[in-house]
Amino acid sequence: MAANVRIAFVGGRGVDSRYGGVENAICQLASRMAAYPRTEIWVTGRGRGLGFRRQRFGDVHALQAPKVVGKLGHAICTAILLLHLMLVVRPQVVLLFASGPCVFSGLLRLCGVRVIACLRAIDSQRDGWRGPARWILRAGEYAALNHADLCTVNSLAMQRYFAGRGAETVYIPNGITPLLADRVGYLDTMGLAANGYLLYAGRLDPVKRLDVLLRAHAGLPKALRMPLVVAGDKCKSAEYKRQLEQLAGTEVIFLGHVDQGTLSTLMRHCALFILPSVLEGMSNSLLSAMGAGRCVLCADVEENADVVAADRRYLFEADNVADLQRQLTHYLTDPVKREAAGQALLLIGASLDWTHSTARFYQLACNVESICPISN
Repeated sequence: MAANVRIAFVGGRGVDSRYGGVENAICQLASRMAAYPRTEIWVTGRGRGLGFRRQRFGDVHALQAPKVVGKLGHAICTAILLLHLMLVVRPQVVLLFASGPCVFSGLLRLCGVRVIACLRAIDSQRDGWRGPARWILRAGEYAALNHADLCTVNSLAMQRYFAGRGAETVYIPNGITPLLADRVGYLDTMGLAANGYLLYAGRLDPVKRLDVLLRAHAGLPKALRMPLVVAGDKCKSAEYKRQLEQLAGTEVIFLGHVDQGTLSTLMRHCALFILPSVLEGMSNSLLSAMGAGRCVLCADVEENADVVAADRRYLFEADNVADLQRQLTHYLTDPVKREAAGQALLLIGASLDWTHSTARFYQLACNVESICPISN
């Protein structure tokens, strides 16, 4: 049966990638949107072959760039994928994820394509970007707000930020991604006990402020200092990575990148999940911890505070090592309060569902008044 609407997701590293929040959102949305009748879903990304490759992941069509193109950098790879997409696939709607790819919004509209810009954070404010890279991100954010048919954001803080600058956006929250089944025996092999370790999951970028957590962890009383598990990699700054290694004590376990089954196991059984990051959209890791009923502590930037309903039980002052240490001590000395806090977060996150987020994106993509959510 021929599709009435062909929708493409552009901006991530591929439907099979779990590199970060953009990739997770695209995977969750695309797989659900493909269940809608007479709808054909395409996702672009980096490939490993010599030429452009088409592949099916369930009901989702993947368009993968040649390996050599992927090595040219994300911006050039995205541009070449978009050109191939427009010439060969010819989608009616393109969803551009993250600031950089949104720079192509105006060009796509000139080609008669409906463009939905999807900002996941204000990327131009990240510490790691300088010079031309930051200029491109700012240009992408300008294009998202001024050249796309619509601009969506995944945090209320971003919506307030842009509203203060006279720009209208559509707020669509992330959903909570269900955890996979436990990896049986994994904790034992790592020498970890359920409810006996702290967890950080994210990239090792300066903006994520893992250094703040390491300093707070090192200052805890020995009797309370549970092992700290760090799941994540992709540090773009060699100097910052060296700083993290110097700060880490013997109780810190760097795992590097882990697969979803391992991360699910770690998330489900941690005593506390900590998010010290000062630049977020709507953190998928934070949502996963809430969905698992884990107690969380996160920096009190607006994006995080909105997710936890501004409840101070779950917040510490951003970049304040002493305040994070105080909160950690509070929960590590009282497991009952820790458990109650996690259960309360489970209720707060109950309304955050990818099925309803998908329906909202589909509604905007097809420019219709309403759509009935489809579960799959």
